[in-house]
Amino acid sequence: MVINVIFNIEEEVQQMTKNSLEIGKILVPDQDAANRLKQALIQSADSASTRRNRQHFWKKFKEWCETHDLNPLPTEPDAVAMYLLDQAGQGMKKSTLNNMRWAIDTTHQQHGFTAPTDDPEAKQQIKGLFRTMAELRPEQVTLRKKKPITINQIRIMDFPKGILGLRDKALLLLGFATGMRRSELAAVRKEHIEVTEYGLRIRIPRSKSDQLGDGDSVDVIRAAMGRNQKHCPVKTVQELMGENPYEHLFVRVRRINTPAGYRKSKMLSEPNRFIDRPLDGNGVYRIVKKYGAQVGLAPEDLGGHSLRAGCATYLLEKEVPPAAVQKQMRHKSFNTTQQYNRGETARALVGAY
Repeated sequence: MVINVIFNIEEEVQQMTKNSLEIGKILVPDQDAANRLKQALIQSADSASTRRNRQHFWKKFKEWCETHDLNPLPTEPDAVAMYLLDQAGQGMKKSTLNNMRWAIDTTHQQHGFTAPTDDPEAKQQIKGLFRTMAELRPEQVTLRKKKPITINQIRIMDFPKGILGLRDKALLLLGFATGMRRSELAAVRKEHIEVTEYGLRIRIPRSKSDQLGDGDSVDVIRAAMGRNQKHCPVKTVQELMGENPYEHLFVRVRRINTPAGYRKSKMLSEPNRFIDRPLDGNGVYRIVKKYGAQVGLAPEDLGGHSLRAGCATYLLEKEVPPAAVQKQMRHKSFNTTQQYNRGETARALVGAY
């Protein structure tokens, strides 16, 4: 009896193994397909923008290797060091050089090779390169940085009457108050916004610092009563939500074409209308440049990061605890990183706006 039970169990296990293999053959019919699937899964771990950046920097390195008769994959650690030195000589910033190094290392790892800059000697060469750059060209680090926009600059900006001015004003105030990235601002939907004790909370389903899509949120603090009500981000966003009938908070605006012969005295009080097409990151950037010019900021001094930088600078100047600033900005690291829950962060921000 026991023997029969053992035989039955063995047969069942063999059948399960056979079925598993058959399923495996359907999903992955051969080794080449398995390798392709593996690469696809690895690449899907990164966002589309991250993959584009990596491919861009990898392409530049391949072209450089071809010019110098070197093998790009796998490459020699010395080749990477020479490449970075060459690019530094062409005026590339340290941050760009780090992106180049990251793209080369990551591409090697994805193809089963060791990252070239893990080599101890290559590490020392690159470290020496960066130190030399800091000593010889320190001004380059600051000259290319985009300027932050300040709340005082936003307060003197001339927003046109009507829905166009309301949308632009809400976008700039929200970007400054939350430190959201331009792509995050463009992606805000009404369903992401909830009312809180302190103002609003905006859920960010996915962002640059949240590649796994776990989601995050930022607080929008209501301006203190009797102060800055005209430029209160909470009040302005809520007003925009009431005027905009579409799901995305920031949509495009189209001018209404008046019929030929329409008398000027009967011109529409609202010459624009919202259309169901959300802004993208470039649209946000154009709005930042447009109003930045009003307060004397040159286009080359502004970027999509200007609102975010302005938020961080302002909060630190107001002596908001660094941990609360880090939480609001969703930075991955800070010299003194501390974890606070969202309620504590909101309480720490109250009174800053």
